[in-house]
Amino acid sequence: MPKRKKSIERIRIIGGSGYLGRALYREFQSFYETFGTFCHPDEFWENHGAFFNYNSSQDELLPILESLRPSHVIVCMWSVHEAGLSAMESLVQYAYLHKTHLTLLSNVMVFDAVDHYPSQSKHRPQSVTQTGKYFIKLERLIQKLPDDQWLIARIAMVIGVNSPVVQDIKMKLAQDEPIEVFPNLIVSATTRDMVVKQLHYLINQKASGIIHCASTDLIHHIDLVAEICALLGRECPRLTHVYNSNKETYLALMSDNEPWPNHLQISIQEVITQGTLSHIETTKSLLKS
Repeated sequence: MPKRKKSIERIRIIGGSGYLGRALYREFQSFYETFGTFCHPDEFWENHGAFFNYNSSQDELLPILESLRPSHVIVCMWSVHEAGLSAMESLVQYAYLHKTHLTLLSNVMVFDAVDHYPSQSKHRPQSVTQTGKYFIKLERLIQKLPDDQWLIARIAMVIGVNSPVVQDIKMKLAQDEPIEVFPNLIVSATTRDMVVKQLHYLINQKASGIIHCASTDLIHHIDLVAEICALLGRECPRLTHVYNSNKETYLALMSDNEPWPNHLQISIQEVITQGTLSHIETTKSLLKS
């Protein structure tokens, strides 16, 4: 794993009010000068001295960067694709001029066209969806920087009480609607807490390159959903079986880099248990959850 030489003193999290972003802020604020951005008007974030309003479709990113001069920027925002790409271009230009290190939280969807094997970081991304193609373009932009100035952390499906995956399952269960499952699809997953711990480790190690953040083993999508439903109290949920292929296919990340330390490895069963049974966020605990 390549290492970069510059120490980190000030971190800016683009998308700091999001599901992953606020967890990263909570983790890093005790160790670095940490700042975040939020997109939509909100009294909580507006009154938080370390957060700045930034909407990639309306605002310029450069003034925020110039006002703080961060040594490290973590990008974990979801954006309109055209605006997101424009913001990344500006960020890369800024980083090149100021020797700023960039970390991009990318997505397993960059491999949604690769279905015959789990995807490792050395594999070439291939996508047929707009989401996957968007993240591939973001990855290519950040890789224009010198090798020791960028880190791409591809994230597997995130399981957690307030993650989109579990929230959708809970909504379907509450409304007694069928949940789509893909019996022939094999996936990997992770939890938000593990992603945050892994990223903190990578930053401390001054890591650069492409890293995969995922469980150490895999599971069929239908089994993943069934086990989550069981932990939520529904042993026999209504399921709609979707078959995109007669053969088993993969949408899974596997790591081929140096092994994670033991405390940064997580099995798929631990993902399901920890992610489904973790406590529920409230408005007052946005930065504590």
